[in-house]
Amino acid sequence: MAYTILEVEKKTGIPSRTLRFWISKGLFPFIERDKNGIRYFAESDVRWAEWVNCLRSCNMRIKDIKRYITLAKGGIQTAKERKELLEQQFADLNEQLEILNVARKKIESKIALYNQMLETGIDFLNPNDKSYAIPTQNEKK
Repeated sequence: MAYTILEVEKKTGIPSRTLRFWISKGLFPFIERDKNGIRYFAESDVRWAEWVNCLRSCNMRIKDIKRYITLAKGGIQTAKERKELLEQQFADLNEQLEILNVARKKIESKIALYNQMLETGIDFLNPNDKSYAIPTQNEKK
């Protein structure tokens, strides 16, 4: 089965504008066009769009995705290099997750402080307020 770019958008949730951008960057080397120039995605192209979306969601650079495509065209001889590229991306992703986890914990803690402020009616996070002082662990409920 073949899909238009709008059908791929509906099927994957990836905006057609994004798909067109990726196409312009060479991330879909196997998409075919009909006699009118309309692009048609095969089922494998739809799966590839989802894979590119995954890689971009992990902040993989377009140049690295292009490198992956070039390697993939090389067959089994390039499997080790492709694996290494994905392992590096995986390591980068884990580093990003750790940074996000630290930020999540800080925000969670700040929300707890705001809950305490709302319960007590004391704005201890406002430097202009005379009660400005973040309560210590012992003072928290």
